[in-house]
Amino acid sequence: MSRATLHPSLISLALLLNRLSLGLYFLLAGIAKVRGGISAFYHTKFVPMLPGWVPNFFALPYGYSLPILEILVGACLILGLLGRLTGTIATLLILSFSLALIGADAFKSAGPFHPNLILLTLALLLALIGPGSLSLDQLLSHRRRRRRH
Repeated sequence: MSRATLHPSLISLALLLNRLSLGLYFLLAGIAKVRGGISAFYHTKFVPMLPGWVPNFFALPYGYSLPILEILVGACLILGLLGRLTGTIATLLILSFSLALIGADAFKSAGPFHPNLILLTLALLLALIGPGSLSLDQLLSHRRRRRRH
C-alpha cells in the first residue's frame, strides 16, 4: 500500500479552519461574558463551578480575567498570531474548564463524550503544529526574513 501525503496547502487550510472554529468559540464565549458583566459572570457562573481545592487567591484573578483572556486567545487564534503559544494557552484553558466541570459533577454530555475533548484536541494540535502558512505569524516571519537579506 502506498503512503498518501497531503499537499501543504491542504494542511494549511485545515489548520486555518481549525483556528477559525476554535478562535470563534473563544472569542464569542468571552464577548458573551463581558456583555453580561464580568462580575456577574464571576459570581453566577464561575464561583458555582469552582472546585473546592482551588485557593481563592488564584480563583479571584483567574475568574475576573477569564473573559478578557478568552477574547484575546480567540482573536489570536483567528489571526494566527503567536500560534503555538496561543494554542498552548487555549489547551490550558480548556483543561481548566474541564477540571471545573468534573469538580462540579457536570462533565456529562448527550453524546459519547464531552465536547471539551474535541476542543482540547483542536487546541493541542495548534500548540504542537502551529498556525500554518495562512496566518499572521507566517506573514510576519516572511517580512523579518526579507529585512535580513
